[in-house]
Amino acid sequence: MTFFFILLIIALLVFLVVQNLNNKHRLRKLVNALKNNDRTLLTKGSDLSAGSILNDLENQIIEQIFEAETLEKRVVRREDLISAVVDGLVDAVIVFDKNFNIRFTNPSACKLFGWSSPPLELNAKEQLSNDQLVKLIENSFDNSQSKTIEIQHQPPGSLDSIPRILEVELAPLTLNEKRSVNRARLVLRDVTDARNLELVRKDFVANASHELRTPLTIINGYLENLIEDKLEDRENSINFLNVMQKHGSRLARIIEDMLTISKLESYSDTIQIQPFNLKSCTEEVIARLKPLIDIKEAQLKLSFPEDSTINGDVFYWGQILFNLIENALKENEEKGIEITISLALENNHYIITVSDNGVGIPTNSIEFIFKRFYRVDQSRGAEKKGTGLGLSIVKRAVEAHSGNITVSSTPGIITSFKIQLPKDQDSYNKNEERNSQN
Repeated sequence: MTFFFILLIIALLVFLVVQNLNNKHRLRKLVNALKNNDRTLLTKGSDLSAGSILNDLENQIIEQIFEAETLEKRVVRREDLISAVVDGLVDAVIVFDKNFNIRFTNPSACKLFGWSSPPLELNAKEQLSNDQLVKLIENSFDNSQSKTIEIQHQPPGSLDSIPRILEVELAPLTLNEKRSVNRARLVLRDVTDARNLELVRKDFVANASHELRTPLTIINGYLENLIEDKLEDRENSINFLNVMQKHGSRLARIIEDMLTISKLESYSDTIQIQPFNLKSCTEEVIARLKPLIDIKEAQLKLSFPEDSTINGDVFYWGQILFNLIENALKENEEKGIEITISLALENNHYIITVSDNGVGIPTNSIEFIFKRFYRVDQSRGAEKKGTGLGLSIVKRAVEAHSGNITVSSTPGIITSFKIQLPKDQDSYNKNEERNSQN
């Protein structure tokens, strides 16, 4: 009997030791599961249906870990969604904390400030390289309201370029009304093109008003004189009418040129591409300008291949050549100017060149000559200088044909306008489709 009790005690001790070891093993699994936030460490090889305290604890931990995993996945998905949206923004976005350390940037911000990678945890005031921005963020936490201003910013590595105009919005970041402000959001939007467009529109209205007002004022003045004189002085009246006719023609030319530019910029069905002979088109233009050519005693030289057929709109090519040749004639007061018009084929591109040996264009004026109403020498008078829209029409007509135009000038030696036009018809069609979509 005593032996039986001894065996029972031994068996009980063995059971307790095994149970203790098992409990220790299960506790280690609990610790590892909690440490790694991995519920598979508990479910793998365990009987969770038994009704023990440890089983209840394991089940509770599994549920908590599952909820934590679900919440973590939701947070990750939300962060991925927010990151995808912000990263895709054209606007630069920067988030910094009260210590001015950068906590978040998007690719647009990195591009704007020349960062090869996001400067996370670095001081925003040191990284932004803009004094106006630095002053703005220094006062960002003193004012809990959002603030929007415009500043000028010189992109790194482009010291010779014109500064960009940025619209800057600075606002505090809070999760709720009770939470204190500990971060701020900086959004920078490049509005340079919009501001330049506004400036171009204002300049155009001002210049157009001035150019239209001048001939109208002259015409109205002569009309008043005619009415007062009651047409009694026939010779004087005819002189008045001739002046009025000249300025009326100038007025009509300005309006016609403005309409032409408007049509070219609309990218509608203005351009009708068809094969035509550029040499014949040039000869027709020269015939139209013959009175001016004779007055200037100009010499014109044509250099065209035997086949001078190109693809384009013959009407607008007439406008291009007319304006370039007329411009060369009117810009040169000295007689005997030589003008050369040529056509060549290089690298699957047509090269059309109009050059002369006249007074040339000053270097500081070359970048402006294609602007509307721009005149190289404002003192020489409107009669000699035309409407100021000719070269603007030329540039837009060439671009509407998917080409480009450049100018080079050595005053007194040679001034050359060079037009490069793709020979392949598909190049034009692709450009036209792209422009129509914009």
